[in-house]
Amino acid sequence: MAQSSWRRALVAVLGTSLMILGGCSTGRNTEVKDSWIARIPEERLGSVREAQASKQQATDEVMRSKVAIGDAERALEVARRNADAAKLRRDAEKAQLEAARETGQQTSIQAAEAQLQAAEAELAAARARVDWRNENLEAWKAQKGLRDRELEVADAELNYAQYRALKENGDVRAQSLTEGDFLSILAKARREAREARRDADEQTQQARQARVQWERLRGQAQGYGGSGWDRR
Repeated sequence: MAQSSWRRALVAVLGTSLMILGGCSTGRNTEVKDSWIARIPEERLGSVREAQASKQQATDEVMRSKVAIGDAERALEVARRNADAAKLRRDAEKAQLEAARETGQQTSIQAAEAQLQAAEAELAAARARVDWRNENLEAWKAQKGLRDRELEVADAELNYAQYRALKENGDVRAQSLTEGDFLSILAKARREAREARRDADEQTQQARQARVQWERLRGQAQGYGGSGWDRR
């Protein structure tokens, strides 16, 4: 595809250029005005249009991650309420067992003990679900951080594509800009995106482990004959 070819070419240019970059510049000028780009014939803006599409896609992904965080926050609140309810039931079953012991009736005591065991198992599962939902929320926050960094990469790629289009069109204003500045910013954005991806992957793994633990305890609760208060 044309877009993938353009990205491969950009990677090659970036790798070569970074080898000759010196220290970091403190006064980088990487502004390419839209009015300058408007003077470039459309047929010469292929890379710019591809970069614009990539940036729009990255922007959409940031919004999706924001929505997912909201969903995760609401799911966590539901899990917490369910855990509170499970604790109340466990406390009630404890009181019921004490009452059964006062009667001295073995049948009543055994029934109450069985009910308490089921309530304890359901409470453990409910608390594990809170843990999972909390880890899931943290995972989505890490994903949001990744999407933010990816948007910065897309923005840097767009700026560089605009600079290249300006330069290739023979616009003298490109002479006031330094290609190395664009590439340095792009390299920094990509490095931060890689770091954000490692963090997101780690958080996602933790969320998966927490879910496995919740599912295990939920199965145990159902094995005790519990109501399976939340099978979602």
